Amino acid sequence: MFFPFEVVDPRTGVASFLAAENLAEASLAPRAAEWAPSRTIRAIEDPVWAESLANAPLETCAAISSALENLILACPDLKPPRLDAMPEGRAKRHLKALVDLWEALEPALPEGGAAIRHVLALPHGRFLERLPVVEGSLATGAPAAVRALYERLRAEFGSVAKPQTPRLASPGSRLYALQAGLSSAGLERGAQDESVAFFGLRDPALCADFAAARARSLIEAGCPAREIAVMTAGNPHHLARAFLSQGVPLSGVQAAIAERDVISETLYLLLVAKRRPAPPMALASLALSPLMPWAEQTACDLSESVMGGERRGAELDSTPAHKALWDDIRAPAESLPQLRLLMERILAALEQAEVIKERFAPLRALLSGDGAPDWEFILRNVSTHSVAEGPVLRALEGVSLWSAQQTPWRPCRHLIVTDFTEGFYPERPRANPLFLDSEITLIREVTGIGLCGRVEGLARALDRLDLQLQAVSGSVTFLVPWRDLAGARQAPAAGLSLVARALAGLDEPAEAIVDLARVPPSDWPVAHHVLPDLPVALPLPEALSFGRRCDLLALREDETGLAKPQSPSRLETLIVSPLSWLLGELEAGDMSWAPEELDVLAKGNLAHDVFEHVFVPEVELPTGAALVRAVREAYQKALRRSAAFLLDDAWEMERNGLEREIQSAAEQWRTYIDELGATVVGNELWLHGSAYGISLRGKCDAILELPDGAILIVDHKKSGTKGRRLRMERGWDLQAGLYRDMIARPTRSEGDAMERLQGRTIGVAYHLMNDGGLLTSGISLPEGSPARDMGEEVNAGAIEALRTRLAEVAGGRVVLNTSTDVSFFRKEAGFTPYALTDGSPLVLAFMRDVEE
Repeated sequence: MFFPFEVVDPRTGVASFLAAENLAEASLAPRAAEWAPSRTIRAIEDPVWAESLANAPLETCAAISSALENLILACPDLKPPRLDAMPEGRAKRHLKALVDLWEALEPALPEGGAAIRHVLALPHGRFLERLPVVEGSLATGAPAAVRALYERLRAEFGSVAKPQTPRLASPGSRLYALQAGLSSAGLERGAQDESVAFFGLRDPALCADFAAARARSLIEAGCPAREIAVMTAGNPHHLARAFLSQGVPLSGVQAAIAERDVISETLYLLLVAKRRPAPPMALASLALSPLMPWAEQTACDLSESVMGGERRGAELDSTPAHKALWDDIRAPAESLPQLRLLMERILAALEQAEVIKERFAPLRALLSGDGAPDWEFILRNVSTHSVAEGPVLRALEGVSLWSAQQTPWRPCRHLIVTDFTEGFYPERPRANPLFLDSEITLIREVTGIGLCGRVEGLARALDRLDLQLQAVSGSVTFLVPWRDLAGARQAPAAGLSLVARALAGLDEPAEAIVDLARVPPSDWPVAHHVLPDLPVALPLPEALSFGRRCDLLALREDETGLAKPQSPSRLETLIVSPLSWLLGELEAGDMSWAPEELDVLAKGNLAHDVFEHVFVPEVELPTGAALVRAVREAYQKALRRSAAFLLDDAWEMERNGLEREIQSAAEQWRTYIDELGATVVGNELWLHGSAYGISLRGKCDAILELPDGAILIVDHKKSGTKGRRLRMERGWDLQAGLYRDMIARPTRSEGDAMERLQGRTIGVAYHLMNDGGLLTSGISLPEGSPARDMGEEVNAGAIEALRTRLAEVAGGRVVLNTSTDVSFFRKEAGFTPYALTDGSPLVLAFMRDVEE
C-alpha cells in the first residue's frame, strides 16, 4: 500500500511515495493483527444488516467491510469515535453498528492502518531514519488518517520543496498539458503527438502481450527498464506471463502467485453434492480434488465416467475404503443429522484430514439441529478465497508494475496503461453501502468524520489519476481491450473524454483510438512477426486408408472376440461422416465438460421414459384423469432417474412446460392407439438381428399389434412432423427400417420375445410428439386412419449410401467429408447432419474444400 504523498530519502535525496511497509520498518511498528472482518460480521447479529446477511452473506460482508474501512480512515486518530452528539435516527444506528464492529475487531486495522496508528502515538526521536515529507505532495482527497500521518511526519522531520518541477513532461507536449490536471478548466489543446497514444486490441491478454512487446522495443531503443512502467486495474498475472515470455523483468509483482483455496473449494463442493440432485460437474470436480486419497489417473477416469453419466465409481472397486468414500460423497443428505454424519465420515477419509476438520469447524453451526437442511442458507455462507500471495518484490532494474488503485511507487519515462476500460481511469465512484449522501453530510457536520461518498470518491479517483500521469516524463500509451476474456464487449474508460480535451482536431474522443486490427502489421508501433506461408500447400486426401485387411467394423469386440453389433444411430453417423463414426468406434469423441441443460436430447429421454412406464404392454391403458395421473407420476420418477437437476426451483418454468408437452403427446398417442385398434406388445425393447452383412442391435421405442395381426414398429421422436416427413419423402430415413430388418432376420437368445413377432407383416411408424404427427411406411392401414402413409421408398437413398459406406470401412477406407456435405444433407436428404454440425472438431479440421 502506498500513501498519497511523497517523502524524501535523506541518503539519496530521491522523492517517492511512502509505502506502508517502509513506514512500519522505519518506526519499528509491531506486527499488525490479521484484518479479517468477515468472520466477525457473521458472528455479530446486528439488526442493521442481519436480513441482508441472511440473504446475501458474501456481498453483505464485502459491503460492510468497505464501509468500515472508509470509517476507520476517516478518523484522524484511528480510534473508534464517540457518537453522543449524533441525533437519533437511521444514520446514528448505522454508524453505531460500524463502531461496534470496529471495537470487536480491535486491535486489527486495514492494510497500513496499524503502522499509521503506531506512528501517531510514537514519541519524537524514535524513528530509525528520517522521513521528511515533500511539501504540497499530499493528494487533496486524502482521508483524515493519512492527513494526520503527513502532519506527524512533517512535525518531526519537516518538509522539503519538491525536488523536481511539477510537470515532468516536455513543455508543449500533450502529456505536459495533461499534467496541469485532467479537470483543469484551461487545459491546453494541440495536435496529438508521440507523448500520448491510444491503441485498441482484442482482449486483456493481447493487451498484455502488446505491453510487453512495447516495453522490450523501448529497452532495445536505449531506454532503461527502470524508466518504464505498466499499469493495470486488475490481476497482473497476464502481464507477468507476457513479460516473462519477452524476457523483460517486471518489478512489483508478488513473489508467488495466488493459489486456489483447495480445502474451501472441496468443502463447498461436498455440501453441493449432498443436496439432491448433485450436479455431475460437482461430483467430477470432487473426483479430481487433490485431497482425495486415490491416484491421479484414477481421478481422471472417475471424473470422465461421472460426466458420461455413470456415477457408481467402478474405478474404485479394487479399494474398498476408496469405494466407501465415493459412496458417501455421492449419497444425498435428507436431514441435518444425516448431513453431519456424512460430512464427518468423508472428512476423516481425506488427505490432510486434521487441517480440513479445523477449516470445517466454523461451518458446523450451520449444520446444527434437526430437520431438513436449508441448502440456500448453508451454501450462501460457504466462501472460498485465494491463498494469500507472496510479498511484492521490487527491484531497481526492471519495468515498474503500477496498480490503478494506488499512487505510483516511483516515477517513469514511459507508462503503458494496459486496460483503459469503463469503470477505471478514473475508478467509477460507488455510493457508500450504509449511508445516504445526506447522512454523510450530517455525520461530517456533527462529528467531523468525513466519510467518503460518491462526490468524494470521484475526487479521490481523479486525484489519483492525476498523480499517476504526473509521474511520467516521456509518454503514456493507453491500451483499450474491446472485449473481456469472456467475450463481452467493453467501452473505453471515461478518462478518454478527459484526455481527449487536450487533443485538437477530434470530433469524438473515440477517434483518438487506433484499432490495430485494422492496421497492417508493418505499421504497428511494435515489431510484429508473421510466420511465412508453407512453401507447398498440403491438400487433404480424399480418404484415410488403413489397408484392405483392416476391417474397421471389427474395432469393437465383445467378450468372445466377435465384432460388437452396430446400432441404428451409429450407422446413421457412418452415412453422414465416416470419420466421426470412426472416432466413436475408437472412443475418441469430445470429452469436454458442460453443465446439465434441458436440450433436445434431455427432453427426448424424459419423454421416452414417461411413455415406457405409462403405455405398458399387455396392460389396460389409462385414459382421462387416470392418464393425467399416470403421466405426472412417471414424469416425476423420470426426472429423479435421469434429469434430477430439473427438480430445482430455478428450473420450475422449464420443468412444468415440458410436463405439459409430454402430457399432450401422451393423450394424443392414447387416442391414436384407440383409433388404430392396436395393442401394445412391447416398448423399449432390445432387438438383435443382422442385415447388410453386419450384426445389428438397438432398442425399439414401441411395438403395436394391429387388429389384422400386422406389427407396427414405432419410433417416438421429440420433434415436429415437417422435418421427418421431408426426410422420408426423399428416401433418407434409416433407423426404423433397421428395426424391421432385425425382426426379419433376428439373432435369437433364450427368453427373447421374438416368437410373437415372427411371420407377421411388419411396418414402421414415427410418432412426432411436438405436433402429434404419425408417419408410416411398409403397411396398409384402413381409410380414416390417423397415420399418413409415406410409401415404400422412405429409405432407398439411405440404404444405398449405407451399403457404400459399409464396403469402404470393411476395407479399411474412411472417406473424408467435403465442404458441400452439410448443404447436401440439409437440402437434398432433408435432415440436419449433426455429426458434422455438432460433432468432433476433428471432423471439421479434416473436411476437404470443394466447389459446389
